[in-house]
Amino acid sequence: KAIDLASKASEEDKAKNYEEALKCYQHAIQYFLHVIKYEAQGERAKQSIRAKCADYLNRAEQLKEYLRNKKSPPAKPVKESADKGGESDEEEDQEKKKFKNQLSGAIVMEKPNVKWNDVAGLEGAKEALKEAVILPIKFPQLFTGKRTPWRGILLFGPPGTGKSYLAKA
Repeated sequence: KAIDLASKASEEDKAKNYEEALKCYQHAIQYFLHVIKYEAQGERAKQSIRAKCADYLNRAEQLKEYLRNKKSPPAKPVKESADKGGESDEEEDQEKKKFKNQLSGAIVMEKPNVKWNDVAGLEGAKEALKEAVILPIKFPQLFTGKRTPWRGILLFGPPGTGKSYLAKA
């Protein structure tokens, strides 16, 4: 089905029906990701599907940008006539940028070089983290049906007890 959607998307793309092509590309990407996750057998097959997925994703982004640029010129005069609308949009953009900057400082981008052995003690917390994070990734077949993994763990306690260090490990 993913291949059918991808070929339909490329046909729509060639016919310059970009909105329909974008939808088809997005659906095809979703199906391909499902195939990678659940159905693909070999690592080589997964790699080739990932490469195709990346190509389709790039094209979908190009189409989305094209459609956004195509629709935005008629919208600009409307924004200029309504002064309040333009200001609130700029304020929202500034708030979003500020929020993203704050989040980027909190999110760890590079892989920390902290190992489980570096954390002294906290054996109960280590086991809970292993059950909640590591086991579902290594053995997804164990966590099907009603046995779903934990969605998160709250690490609480006074400052300096190793919560952040444990999360890095």
